[in-house]
Amino acid sequence: MITTVQEQGAFRMPDRLNAPHGGKLVNLIVTPQRASELQSESREWPSWDLTSRQLCDLELLMNGGFSPLNAFMSRADYESTCTRMRLQDGTIWPIPVVLDVSDEFANTIGPGSSIALRDPEGVMLAALHVEELWRPDRQEEAEKVYGTTSLRHPGANYLLERTNPWYVGGRLEGIQRPSHYDF
Repeated sequence: MITTVQEQGAFRMPDRLNAPHGGKLVNLIVTPQRASELQSESREWPSWDLTSRQLCDLELLMNGGFSPLNAFMSRADYESTCTRMRLQDGTIWPIPVVLDVSDEFANTIGPGSSIALRDPEGVMLAALHVEELWRPDRQEEAEKVYGTTSLRHPGANYLLERTNPWYVGGRLEGIQRPSHYDF
């Protein structure tokens, strides 16, 4: 918990802030030069248009909100999170953070390929360098993570009714944060 110190009627921030979860604050945004290189290279890559939920996950991965995660989960971290509520290294983590893709898209990628991750307007936000691609048992995931497969549970419902059947894990390089438009 961050506390302030009162000093002669004024408040100042403490000299030391709490460490981020897992001990490391992640920032996945690359330099402008690297972003330009990735945008140029990505012309040959398949693109994935992110859903609103995936967009939120990507933003939290890129800005450190999901520290210590620095990628969409590997299969080992996914399985460890589902069974133990911990990353493979033992760090507490309650729910998988994965990129789910369709059957059709999964057929176009594999380990070693790269994907341009785009917002709904087609703006490239990040590059995902695919390390793993697998088809999880989403019924088992719902049972382990939410304790139910009932579609009345909002988490289980989303997982079972709205996610795609394949998960992709791999290193991320952030190009830019998503835009949040005023209404």
